[in-house]
Amino acid sequence: MIDLLHGEDRNNIEESILRIIDELINEILTNNNITFESIEKIGVASPGTITDGKITACNLDLKDFDLKSKLMEKYNLEVQVRNDGKCAALVEKVYGAMKEYDDCLFLNIGTGIGGAAFLGGKLLEPKRYPGFEFGHITIVKDGIPCACGKKGCFEKYCSIKALKTRITNTLNIDGSDISGQYLRENIMVEHHDEVQNDINEFIDYLRIGICNLIDIFEPEIICFGGSFSYYEGHPVLKKLIEQIYKPDSTFNHSTPKIVTALFKNDAGIIGATIDN
Repeated sequence: MIDLLHGEDRNNIEESILRIIDELINEILTNNNITFESIEKIGVASPGTITDGKITACNLDLKDFDLKSKLMEKYNLEVQVRNDGKCAALVEKVYGAMKEYDDCLFLNIGTGIGGAAFLGGKLLEPKRYPGFEFGHITIVKDGIPCACGKKGCFEKYCSIKALKTRITNTLNIDGSDISGQYLRENIMVEHHDEVQNDINEFIDYLRIGICNLIDIFEPEIICFGGSFSYYEGHPVLKKLIEQIYKPDSTFNHSTPKIVTALFKNDAGIIGATIDN
């Protein structure tokens, strides 16, 4: 949905979100020739911190937006609102790339960085807040300011958005209309030598953040979701794995299996209605 919220939409972000959800529901009903009465539940995967169905997301300028109550009032249906990274993690754990493992780490890398951790096959969920804001662990002291208010956050260096910004700045080109696919398959290939330092820096910062998480959770498997799930077989992911597997990268010289999400960028949508 973030991709649909540009221009004037961001001036009335809450109204825009409700309007787009309504449009998407109607589109799904029409395209699949089904009636509204056949809907049992509405699931929403959203960036940000979700507490009791309320969304606080710095990259969407939302603060305690009670989306759950508004949707329940409008549609008179059960509604579940959950962080998109956790939604994607759940579907990959239940049906996808992590289903055969108990101790799992899921990293959703795209516009930002989110994710979830499973220990003993169970999703870890703190009592006070949803937690596991992997994108906002600090990897550079006094680094790039983040919209969350901190500096040096993981996602300011290692999101696909950050990589695109770094590369387009190096090439002095407008990146506003460049898709993740075009960045991956064209620009990074055609301008390989010019942007190699940017790619190496991205991999190095990503290795630091991931290895810190490995030392904390000791996962059997790491699954990459979001836009980074499309880097399967790409030189960037291959080099990252090589760096993570170096003996001096982690405390226990850990070598978890590293995979990309089976459901790719659709994982969050599919997992939005899964119960724990």
